[in-house]
Amino acid sequence: MSNGKKIIPGAYVKLSFEAKTEEGEIADSTKQRIKKNDEYEEIDVPIVVKIGEREVFFDDFLLDLEEGKEYDIKVPPEKAYGKRDPKRIETIPIKKLRSLTGERKFSVGQILYDSEGRYYGKIIYVGSRDITIDRNHPLAGKNILVHLKIHKVVLPSDPAPERLRMILERYLGEELTNKVKIDLGDRELEITFPTDILMRMSIRDLVRTVYLPRKTMAEEILRELSLDKVKFVEAFSLVEMPKIQASSIAPSTPVPEEGKEMGEIAPSEERESETEKKEAVNA
Repeated sequence: MSNGKKIIPGAYVKLSFEAKTEEGEIADSTKQRIKKNDEYEEIDVPIVVKIGEREVFFDDFLLDLEEGKEYDIKVPPEKAYGKRDPKRIETIPIKKLRSLTGERKFSVGQILYDSEGRYYGKIIYVGSRDITIDRNHPLAGKNILVHLKIHKVVLPSDPAPERLRMILERYLGEELTNKVKIDLGDRELEITFPTDILMRMSIRDLVRTVYLPRKTMAEEILRELSLDKVKFVEAFSLVEMPKIQASSIAPSTPVPEEGKEMGEIAPSEERESETEKKEAVNA
């Protein structure tokens, strides 16, 4: 008999999953391809969801599942990507479609997204003035088979540090959560991002990973842990770079003689230069 926690409404759940159609087409997955040593490899990156907020389309099927176990579930179209609806095939003027999507050129089979990056539809006909679009999701009308593993369950009644940890992983991911410093008091929380992380991040990653999620993350922490304040501290300082060894200097780089600055002409060189000038004049 297993002693794993069972999922209830409001619980935080760390899980991995792969969702496919019955034909084997991948619908969604926690697997990611990363580049390592000039080659790509596939790794699993579990996510943290809060039950009841429908962050995954199979949210309703997670209730009563148990921590530490793997499951296979079948999600019908109405709970996944919806049933196919003939009324969602629309004909739209090209001018209007350009304003909706930002695209300038269109072709049959093209997938369109709106200005906020959300799926808009698939083009099935292009005319001189109008375009016909299937607004149904590409996977509409299909059953979705989901294989998932429940790594961890944290209940609303669990200690505050456990719930805080899951919230941080939910927004920052496991790797960054492991590196931040957490100071949780009775009514306040201080989260410090260390120098070695911040200084090595690109501006893009810094904004996306650290700055963008802070407001939403802070609101959730304040609400879930009943705190008065969440403070973020960013510890910036110069990161020591590896020293360049003398052997790494290129052979073509001139090394100044002792007592002589780079670019300074040695006395013997001056004499040779004067001799050359005199010979040139006499010639």
